[in-house]
Amino acid sequence: MKSCGLYVRVSTDMQAQVRDGSLDTQEDKLRAYVKLRDSSKESWQVTEVYREEGRSGADDTRPQYTRLLHDAQSGRINVVLCTKLDRFSRSLLDFYKAYEQFQAKDVDFVTLEENFDTSTPAGRAMLKIALVFAELEREQTSKRTKDKMEWRAQQGLWNGGQVLGYDVDPDDHGTLKVNAEESQIVQLIFNTYLETHSYLKTAKVINEKGIRSKQFHSRRGNLRGGNNFQDTTIGHVLRNPVYVGKVTHNGVIYEGKHEGIIPLPLWEEVQECIRLYGPKRNGSRRHRMHVFLLEGLVECGWCGAAMTPKFAHGQNKKRYFYYQCSRNDHRGKDGCKMKYVPAEPLERLVSERIKEIATDDNLLDEIVQEANETSKTERDEIARKRKLLSRQLAEVKQTINNWLDLIGNGTAKKTGAVTTLLERIGEGEKRRKELEQGLMELGLQEGELKKKILDAEIMRDSLARFRDLFDEAQEEEKKFLLQLMIARIIWTPEEIKIALYDRPTETGRLSSNPSVNRESDISLEIGNWLRE
Repeated sequence: MKSCGLYVRVSTDMQAQVRDGSLDTQEDKLRAYVKLRDSSKESWQVTEVYREEGRSGADDTRPQYTRLLHDAQSGRINVVLCTKLDRFSRSLLDFYKAYEQFQAKDVDFVTLEENFDTSTPAGRAMLKIALVFAELEREQTSKRTKDKMEWRAQQGLWNGGQVLGYDVDPDDHGTLKVNAEESQIVQLIFNTYLETHSYLKTAKVINEKGIRSKQFHSRRGNLRGGNNFQDTTIGHVLRNPVYVGKVTHNGVIYEGKHEGIIPLPLWEEVQECIRLYGPKRNGSRRHRMHVFLLEGLVECGWCGAAMTPKFAHGQNKKRYFYYQCSRNDHRGKDGCKMKYVPAEPLERLVSERIKEIATDDNLLDEIVQEANETSKTERDEIARKRKLLSRQLAEVKQTINNWLDLIGNGTAKKTGAVTTLLERIGEGEKRRKELEQGLMELGLQEGELKKKILDAEIMRDSLARFRDLFDEAQEEEKKFLLQLMIARIIWTPEEIKIALYDRPTETGRLSSNPSVNRESDISLEIGNWLRE
């Protein structure tokens, strides 16, 4: 059963009094939607209504919003509904955090205006697409910021925050000024480490002298710092090239505009001591691992088990990456005779196929056409019912008005029919409400049908954006994009089947059996794709 939580919000008292924006109107629409979805196959019931009045959507401490999140976490509700996304939250970041909580507890999220409905596979895909593209656009903005920071570093300007031994020059933003008192602490740390050869012992000596970390006020005016030194803090100070007049950005060292505190010979001596006596980091020599773009998507076409990422080393010590049938991996040949498929050729083929689909205008047109044709009969039936109910509603209203006129002009009193007419007016008002409710439900049904058209349009736009973004994306971003578009991939040595969201399965043929150690043994031909 779907236990529904209805969230309604207005930010001002004036909004609360406007008919279309009022809390009551929002609640009525949501209740009508729940009634529409309630059926013998799946029961939808309103469990709780969260009415938020006079609170901004940018405020993530709203009482009813907080109560809703708590109820979703506790399992009291498993569907959250609102009329528009901005009623729930005006912050993409806050919404994303809430949605992650919903996903962890299998709580569905539905909005009527944007047609998001995560209780369906298509709805989940559409919401993910909207969130991911927003995130990618945010990351592009972040990249521009990083480029600017790199330029500043090249000019010798400081990009970091507070640093022991320096103050940021208020008259020359980005330039550090030596703090005379703190610079003596920095020098003491360097000299002490040369004696102890230990971060931890150095921290102990500094703390025993009553010295504390740098104190400063945050942008919000809060006092920070003033803590005991730890071994990690000491290590950060000792390895920081800022103390010899340098600035760093993304691991690259540039000449800074500020004055150094530590003489270069002392700095170099300390770095050599760290190399000899400093803590050794496990895994510091990390191998560059392959990003498995299709992780979680590939299934064995022989036994149905998942094909999981693996790697192995060849005779030349080269690392090879592949997907292996998990049943074969755990049970050997007795579990499944399917072994593996090289990862890179498979990923390359699938990526190219999705890009092909994105550039296939005929296929994209077919997506929209299918959505229209599927809902045309239902839309015609809704239009017929709407016309009938509208006519009946007009007749009921006119009849009620006629009875009121009879009472108003005294005719009913003369004939003794006042009581009878009042009863009929009461029945007429009941019928009027039933007809208005019916029209509202038809409107919701029409909105559900429009979702199919909207989803097709979104898919069309998403595929086009996929094509534009994919080649420029980083490997992790490519993985994210592919997992948005693809529901699953079924692999056999003879063919590949790719199931897109809301699309028929696609099939591709392979020319020969794969080998994990020899990529040349496999040829994945893009031109031989067939529809199943």
